[in-house]
Amino acid sequence: MRVKSGGVSEVGRVRDHNEDFYGVDPKGHIFVVADGMGGHAAGEVASRTACEGIVRALLPHREMLAKMADDGRPDSRQTLIAALRGAVVAAERTIFDMVAAAPERKGMATTCDLVFLGAGTAFIAHVGDSRIYLLRGDTGRLLTVDHTVANFLKAQGKSPLEIANHPHKDKLIRALGMSGGAEIDTLQLDLRVGDRLVMCSDGLYRYLKNPTHLAQLYAGRGPQEAAEALCHFALECGGDDNVTVVCIEVADPGTRPSVVETDSKISALGNLSLFRNLTYQEMLQIMPITYERRIEAGIDIICEGEPGEELYLLVEGACEVRTEGVRLATIQAGRAFGELSLVDNRPRSASVTATEMCRVLVIHRADFERLTQSGPLATKLLWNVIHDLAERLRGASDRIREQGKRLGDT
Repeated sequence: MRVKSGGVSEVGRVRDHNEDFYGVDPKGHIFVVADGMGGHAAGEVASRTACEGIVRALLPHREMLAKMADDGRPDSRQTLIAALRGAVVAAERTIFDMVAAAPERKGMATTCDLVFLGAGTAFIAHVGDSRIYLLRGDTGRLLTVDHTVANFLKAQGKSPLEIANHPHKDKLIRALGMSGGAEIDTLQLDLRVGDRLVMCSDGLYRYLKNPTHLAQLYAGRGPQEAAEALCHFALECGGDDNVTVVCIEVADPGTRPSVVETDSKISALGNLSLFRNLTYQEMLQIMPITYERRIEAGIDIICEGEPGEELYLLVEGACEVRTEGVRLATIQAGRAFGELSLVDNRPRSASVTATEMCRVLVIHRADFERLTQSGPLATKLLWNVIHDLAERLRGASDRIREQGKRLGDT
């Protein structure tokens, strides 16, 4: 995988010191942007500590992590993501230790966006309200979710008017050093030739109309020139805050271990009731637990009577459903099976066998459960589980009622 990158950080026109910081791995695998907060220059200490600590923690393992990305197996990917998460957690621990040693720095904290590139894929860890955008062609898309009061209230179903009138709507609810044990979003995105990632602090994006506006400002420039131009744009718009921009351009994504690209996975999973009404950013958080598997014809995917641990979504091929040797149905591409295993651990009620070469997307129950433990995404997923079970219960009740009518008519 070959990428080009550039970065710049400016104090802006209003602030007297820069609390932003960024770190870049010279070989183009690791990129970090942080926006610090806290008085007595503590914000710049927090952001620098986070960036330097994360790069220092990951740099010795860069080649090993790249091999894990190339491997593509579920356990390798989970180890890679755990390493990214661990580096962010360790940086937060260092920030807490620094506060303990110097109480005048109490309250210092920082946002943090980390990108690791490998096997044509961006693996992302995100905390706070710095942002990462994907620019593809003439369009742009925001990949991360700001961890602000406003977005928390939105996830709780509050009206736009209630959110707009909330006095603390722009306050952060997550940051490294804020309260300990910051929740870290992890995302995964397959990249194409010419894709550009823009990592930035709010000193830039507060002046953007939308992601496509960012793509227009970037157009026709190389990464370093684009970073400088975007920073200059923010300064010309007022420069009310520190401005940090890191631009990454994919020259060659290399060979990915997966065949089904991220957007195709999102489209396929979006048809399932368990993932209804999730935003694109939220679906990206599902990607790290979504695995691709190739299954040859004649192989049993699910065996009747065995414990259910996985959901399957058939994206290519066909399968046959049997119980006690009796053929019940055929499953075509686009259909899911085994989804109840994500909410219970009961034995499979039927067997599913590939009747031709199949490619399936797989989600393990344990991974799904971890996503449902906290945060707005967890709330949506749990609500979808309840809705799905309610629909199944209603369907069962309707069938029982119809059977009762037929018995009454005989």
